[in-house]
Amino acid sequence: MSILAAALIAIAPAAVAEPSAIYRWKDHKGHLHYSDKPPPDKQADAIEFASQAPAQTHSYATRKAARDFPVSLFTSANCQQLCEDARGFLEGRKVPYVERQISTEADLKAFYRRFGDAAEIPILTVGTTPLTGFEPIGWNRLLDLAGYPKK
Repeated sequence: MSILAAALIAIAPAAVAEPSAIYRWKDHKGHLHYSDKPPPDKQADAIEFASQAPAQTHSYATRKAARDFPVSLFTSANCQQLCEDARGFLEGRKVPYVERQISTEADLKAFYRRFGDAAEIPILTVGTTPLTGFEPIGWNRLLDLAGYPKK
C-alpha cells in the first residue's frame, strides 16, 4: 500500500502539468482526436495556446465582466496627460482593457464615423456603450453597471 501511495505522489506533478502543445488529428474513420502526444503513425496539427496564468490574475467577476463587456480606451498622441490619467484610472481599478490609439487619417475617419466629429478623447467603451472625455464618476458608474469590481 505504501509503495502505491509513493508512486502516485511521485507521478502526480507530471499528471497535472500543463502540456506544452496539444495535437489534433483525424483517424481513418474521420473522427477528430486531441492529445498531448502526437500519434506515432499520422501527421498531426500542433495547437499552440497561451498560458492561462495571466487571465487567472483577475478575479472571476473581472473575467466575467471583461468577457461580457470588454473595455476599450481610445486615445491619441496629442492627448497626453488626460489619456495618461485615463490609463492610470483603469489600471488602478484593475480593469483589463485594449487601448486603441488614433494615429492615422484612416483611424480618425473610422473614429468620427463611430463617435461623431464632436467626440472628446479619451473615449471609454464598455461593451458597446461609449463615454467621451475622461470623467471618473461616469466611468466608475458604467464599469459598476457592467459588473467590474470596484477595486
